[in-house]
Amino acid sequence: MGRISILFFVVVGLSALPGVVLAQGTSGSGTFGGTVQPAFTITTMSNGVLATAMGTFGTLPVGQNTLSAPPPVAFRVRSNAPYKLMVQVGALVGMTDGVASADGSTAQGIVTGNFGFGFTAPVDPSGNSVVGGGSSPIRVDTIVTGFDVQNGWPAVSGQSPNFTKTLHDVYGHDVQILGGPRISASGDNSSDDNSLTVTVGIAILPQYLSAGNFSGTLTFTIASSGL
Repeated sequence: MGRISILFFVVVGLSALPGVVLAQGTSGSGTFGGTVQPAFTITTMSNGVLATAMGTFGTLPVGQNTLSAPPPVAFRVRSNAPYKLMVQVGALVGMTDGVASADGSTAQGIVTGNFGFGFTAPVDPSGNSVVGGGSSPIRVDTIVTGFDVQNGWPAVSGQSPNFTKTLHDVYGHDVQILGGPRISASGDNSSDDNSLTVTVGIAILPQYLSAGNFSGTLTFTIASSGL
């Protein structure tokens, strides 16, 4: 018993002596980690969920070669990787999918091909936290051929105008309309300077189509371009 008591006293005494380093050391380490995943987001211009009227036409009075084009819709897109922006139209009510009918003696109802669709303004990359953007942007975002109507809708002359792209072209499946390199240099979905502004619109020629109400839904999706 005496020997055990002496050994115990020695251990306690050493631990209390200043400057004595035991085997545990005076420092340690811990590890951390995680994953930054590819991120793609669409928001309103106020950074909320995009759920707005794409085009409120109201009543379509028939005139003379006058298109009806509601105010275009602008929204923000963000990404930390190369992206593609896609759209599709669906949930049709009071109308069907199809190309605009040629002249003929058969009564015509409204179809997706009666509506022109496209970008009505340039893609805006002017945010200071946009990759290659800012006040003198060098980035290139490519509008898919046919969807650029920045110079205005085509002229009309009594029948549906020759739109380069219509809602028929984006019916029932995702169709790419825009693509480019990584958008956001930093920031999150509350940042006002790390997104592209995209502006799209639709137009129709009011004419003597079958009477009735109509509606549909345009769904936009941003995803990896796989570049």
